[in-house]
Amino acid sequence: MQTYTQSHESVHPVDLAALVEDRIHESLLNSPTAFHLDSARLYGVNIGPHAGTEELMLSFILENGDIYDLLDTPESACARLFDAAALVTCGWAAPLPASHDDESDDRDLTAPSEHPERRRVRLVVVVSDVGVGSVLRFEDDDEHPILDAGAARGPLADAVNSFWVSSSPHRA
Repeated sequence: MQTYTQSHESVHPVDLAALVEDRIHESLLNSPTAFHLDSARLYGVNIGPHAGTEELMLSFILENGDIYDLLDTPESACARLFDAAALVTCGWAAPLPASHDDESDDRDLTAPSEHPERRRVRLVVVVSDVGVGSVLRFEDDDEHPILDAGAARGPLADAVNSFWVSSSPHRA
């Protein structure tokens, strides 16, 4: 007999992120805010014994206009009582200049919201004991989500990892 914990731990982070993002996408499908959410949202995720979408349960926890404040809010800690936590946020994405590298002058960078090639995007990040996975979905190409198996780097990736790892009392 397979236990609940064993089946939960067998779900690869990117597969879990894809399942969660698909559920979020379905729920927002015909909404005018599907790619224009005013606030970042935090959900608790529980996974059924067979990890199918019909056994995936999302519980809305809270939202905040700033994703970093959302993760730092004391109430967000209750997400760690679930099998995983999911963050959903929307914004603008734009290509980096071809000459951009770590040593280039950041003053030359255009804010994504002001870039002529900007695209509206929704990001779903899922974190659990087995890792992080994320899914990007663009408003102008919502049939082709982009999966990331935890390779993302930067301030948000660091904040998500710190959020899950810091004092997770439910994991023994």
